[in-house]
Amino acid sequence: MKIIGITAKRTHVERYASVFKRVYDYLKKTDKTIYIEKHVAEIIGLKKYKEFHRGKTQVDLLLVMGGDGTILSVVRSMREFETKIFGINIGRLGFLSEIPPVAINQTLAKIFRGEYTIDNRLMLYVEVIRNKKVVKTFHALNEAVISQGSLARLIRLRTRVNNRKLTMYHADGLIISTPTGSTAYSLSAGGPILYPTIDAFILTPIAPHSFTQKPIVIPADKKIDIVIDSEHKRINLSIDGQESMALSHQDEVRIRRDGIAHFVRLPNESFFSTLREKLDWGKN
Repeated sequence: MKIIGITAKRTHVERYASVFKRVYDYLKKTDKTIYIEKHVAEIIGLKKYKEFHRGKTQVDLLLVMGGDGTILSVVRSMREFETKIFGINIGRLGFLSEIPPVAINQTLAKIFRGEYTIDNRLMLYVEVIRNKKVVKTFHALNEAVISQGSLARLIRLRTRVNNRKLTMYHADGLIISTPTGSTAYSLSAGGPILYPTIDAFILTPIAPHSFTQKPIVIPADKKIDIVIDSEHKRINLSIDGQESMALSHQDEVRIRRDGIAHFVRLPNESFFSTLREKLDWGKN
């Protein structure tokens, strides 16, 4: 790893400026080429630096300092590159971020010595079809959610898998999740937790009218097609909780597997230890 990038939300940089400065100073002592976002550089007082642009600057390792929301946004913007992502948790829950900032310099030394593994995480490619034309495309690391708006009315979602009828969901909505997203919205709606590297999707209905319509796990090589069969307004498509668009009657949402996000993981960390810590599971 010769080319390193640093990215973060402005609010995190303002609050933890000394941490960012310490990381940058450490990297400057190595033989790495460093790219840093403009607002990060300005806040920590750099005059000369190589500027990092999300989705444009190709780096070997990208240090994402923030919470899971920051990482979700960064991963979508960097999907066309083979960049390795390493999260430094300055947010709250931190399922995707690996370590707290206090341990960053020692951890980077381990990574540069090759003491790490790579988690390859499946992503979703989402198309919205209206009048037989693709009107919008999205990429998601966690999930795509189709849901009703503020009105307390069930919506009908005609769902097919590989062109075969699955069901007509009568529900508040439907979550199509990756294994990475299985610990996010899908989990709160009653979906199962999947090991992050399993090659599968989860379809989790939100408050379904039929008690027997439970979450279902399907292989990631399947194609999911969902047609909006409700005529009332205020139906919404949400991507990773960060992007959205309004859907109309007879719109079709097509979901396929997308590329892979590459996360750097430390050898002594595991998904199971993360579950125990973040979900407060019993530790005995």
